[in-house]
Amino acid sequence: MRRGMTVECLKDFMLEQGPSRNTNLQEWDKLWSNNKAIIDPSAPRYTAIAKETACSFKVENGPEPAEARSQPLHPKNESVGTKAVLYGRNLFIERDDAKTIEVGEKVTLMKWGNAVITKKEADGENFKISATIDEDDKDFKKTKKITWICADPEYTTEINIVEFDHLITAPKIEEADKIEDLVNPTSRIEFTAIAEGCVRNLQKGAYFQFERRGYYFVDKLAIGGNYMAVNFIPDGKTKSMSAVSNAVDAKDSAKGKGESIKKKQAEVGADGKISKAALKKAAKKEAKKDGKAAGKAGGEGAKKPAAKGPQSA
Repeated sequence: MRRGMTVECLKDFMLEQGPSRNTNLQEWDKLWSNNKAIIDPSAPRYTAIAKETACSFKVENGPEPAEARSQPLHPKNESVGTKAVLYGRNLFIERDDAKTIEVGEKVTLMKWGNAVITKKEADGENFKISATIDEDDKDFKKTKKITWICADPEYTTEINIVEFDHLITAPKIEEADKIEDLVNPTSRIEFTAIAEGCVRNLQKGAYFQFERRGYYFVDKLAIGGNYMAVNFIPDGKTKSMSAVSNAVDAKDSAKGKGESIKKKQAEVGADGKISKAALKKAAKKEAKKDGKAAGKAGGEGAKKPAAKGPQSA
């Protein structure tokens, strides 16, 4: 439950399966997808930038001093409420976004407007970028969407984001397998992020979304000098929702660790030989292909006009 699974989702899933004595294996994607459908309509939206990969983004004509503007917490549900967003000249953006930006390009700063990049320089592994914003430009089609946060420590807070990978690296444990060879030594990944200051108001057990990152569950509050800890909630998708990368591969979260080798393991036996079922399936596929080819050749032959005989005088 600390991964963000709701009781309602588990209940619906069990009722959908129905009573049965049969044992069956299922992938996680459908369960997480149903869970997302439950939390999405009421999950407030916030912004966070990974601290280690935060890149400087200067809006040359931005407000000075910084100013606060009200924004809805949910784009489709006004009852969730509003939040104060700080707009200023000095921002942070994700390195994954900064890498794709070029000088002269027009990008969209989400919930602000379009900005034209005027300067970009390397800063170690990160970048320093400058731009000018045009709030009157409302053409957001075909522009890169960039999440950002004002670089003001008085209005931001540092939190710990935790992502969980699968404990076992194989899709299925066989009798001959050694558990110690299958245990994932890095199943828990934690990193620090810079988030909007209003995130501090969230209560333990709350569900929310960091825009372009995903959904999260508040696991620990900021008490006794410790950072707030939030756990990533998979959403059933096999790809991340944006260019902003997650520590754990989305496909592994949805399908299970080792899904990419699952098919191969199913076809190859313990002795390294292809199973009879796999051979039969391959033969059937080949026969079907030959049948299609023969049918196509026959069709072409039927369409070929018959040669005309010599006409009588």
